[in-house]
Amino acid sequence: MFKTALPDRQIHLDFHTSEHCQDVGAEFSEEQFAAMLKRGRVRSINFFAYCHHGWCYYPDAVRGLSHPQLRQDLVGGMLNVCRREGINAEIYITVGWNDKASREHPEWCVRSADGKFVNSPPEGHPDSPRPWGWKRMCLNTDYLQVVLDVTRDVLTRYRPNGIWYDITGETVCLCDKCRADMLAAGLNPENAADQKKFAAGVYANYLEATTKLVWGVDPSLTVYHNGSSLRARHDIYPFDSHIEIESLPTGGWGYDHFPPNARYFTALNDDLQVVGMTGKFHKSWGEFGGFKDPVALRYECAQIASLGCLTCTGDQLHPSGYMDPETYRVIGDAYAYLEEREDWLKGARPYSDVAILGTMEMFFSRTGQQAIQGAGKMLMELQVPHAVIDETMDFAPYRLIIMPDKGRLDHGVRDKLTRYLKNGGALLMSYESGVASDGWSFALDIGADCEGASPFDVEYLDVTDALSEGMVRSPVLLYQSGIKAKVRDADVLAHTIQPQFNRTYAHFCSHRNTPPGGQVDWPAALQKGRIIYLAHPIFSMYDAEGMRQHRQVVSNCLQRLYAQPLLQAALPSCGRSAVTWQASEKRHVLHFLYAAPVKRGAVEVIEDVVPLQDIAVSFRAKQQPRRVVLAPEGSDVPHQWQNGVLSFTLPKLVLAQLVAVEY
Repeated sequence: MFKTALPDRQIHLDFHTSEHCQDVGAEFSEEQFAAMLKRGRVRSINFFAYCHHGWCYYPDAVRGLSHPQLRQDLVGGMLNVCRREGINAEIYITVGWNDKASREHPEWCVRSADGKFVNSPPEGHPDSPRPWGWKRMCLNTDYLQVVLDVTRDVLTRYRPNGIWYDITGETVCLCDKCRADMLAAGLNPENAADQKKFAAGVYANYLEATTKLVWGVDPSLTVYHNGSSLRARHDIYPFDSHIEIESLPTGGWGYDHFPPNARYFTALNDDLQVVGMTGKFHKSWGEFGGFKDPVALRYECAQIASLGCLTCTGDQLHPSGYMDPETYRVIGDAYAYLEEREDWLKGARPYSDVAILGTMEMFFSRTGQQAIQGAGKMLMELQVPHAVIDETMDFAPYRLIIMPDKGRLDHGVRDKLTRYLKNGGALLMSYESGVASDGWSFALDIGADCEGASPFDVEYLDVTDALSEGMVRSPVLLYQSGIKAKVRDADVLAHTIQPQFNRTYAHFCSHRNTPPGGQVDWPAALQKGRIIYLAHPIFSMYDAEGMRQHRQVVSNCLQRLYAQPLLQAALPSCGRSAVTWQASEKRHVLHFLYAAPVKRGAVEVIEDVVPLQDIAVSFRAKQQPRRVVLAPEGSDVPHQWQNGVLSFTLPKLVLAQLVAVEY
């Protein structure tokens, strides 16, 4: 686990190619393939041995799985180029989707409770147009042996640098075999908890079998099971040599998906390499002829690098095997940014003193993850570098921990936070975070007693002078109600205003929420020492609604708990700031990015580059810097050093800029 040294500037070369495509690979040439990888400045590539259509791309494949229209050995030819050019080569093997196997062996398919296929369109005429064709495969059947046979065949023939498995995970299956095996294990196939328990066992068996096979051949090979980049799943991490986060911003993930996931995995283990996967497509996988604006891909590469991760770009090879020159021109332009800055990116790890803390329950629930996402959005927009951690990880590196909305505390987490506070830490909690896991009482002393959930459908926030900076002084709508609390010995920073009445079909006012009524006898925000508690799910609301006033409340709380930030940058809310530490070079690298995604149709598009001028920056450095320099330009940045704070003005920001702080 976590033992690889993968290079940056990777390609994930999709090649899901139907048997209805003719002359597959006929136009592939090692010379053209090599030329395109050079044009794209590529140092690692993941290419296909076994695809979702169920075909292999080399001759005489095990079980007769070679593509029927294959004209030459694509796996061997691509591997020859990689070895000649010193390019890392991983080989792709499908797992969860397999059209050929599903057609020939419907008994190997995952079934729902009603016996229907999972991940499949409604049954219809074979020639009917349909948007989706894959059926999910059950790994509790003989299909698992097919995956193992192909893996062994590829490893024996080609000895690549690694194996990359796709479409993996715990999938509840109620096929005949799974039902029978559940009963034999004393589990009830009709019980949802038993179904999930059995699915977890099937997945664990798959992970053990495949990884044992690969590392049994060569322990130095990389192995990754796509779908295992799940936060707080410590049980499955030992089966991966590294982590890859599939996150195509234009493919439905959005630009705010990758950062909180990267911030978790880079904080998990200092030796863990994390790969961020985007795509060259205008939208997503399988889009022939779709091109992302080069500016967008360059920005995405810069964002991935700013979070201490390696970059991978997805492409889809034409069935002919001819590599598209324009694709590798666009990729090469983006990868030039990384190549020019490689000296400042290599071995760099994210550096922060603020963390978003999620309990295990939060990471395993949609509402918990929404709260973490909302907190991450706020901190990114406020230019606060931060990590995302779970309850098993070390709290000590962080001056401030934020527990958003859903972090109910058991005794273990409560005691760990108590020690953290005694050692000088600060804590910002909201809504159910800080409430005991076994009832309606606060697990920590916040200077108030918990009285349970509010009876109202919406509420309003009325700040005191203590939180008034940048706020309107009228009651601010809270789209969800909060927690009632009786103050004992805390400072009230904001009050809760109730609606005049709860809105129902028979009892309503105007188009949306009922107008505010009067103040109730419980706080919306309070502070005791180094703890601030917000009574409402403000982070989840921000993720869903994006009201600036909600972010401003949190910003004002940060000023009270985190008065001397690690980094301050006068950037607009679409700006992004991050800090990495290069131990070998004894320098911090400050990353600044600015682009404003615009939604066009269903796609978030980055196209226009708007330069920013004269950006004020301050940074709490480890010691007085020897030099502050723009990278890779090499020009010195005039700066001041006072009371442990480095201050300077960034003269210009055009999409992305690095500043090295050298000691």
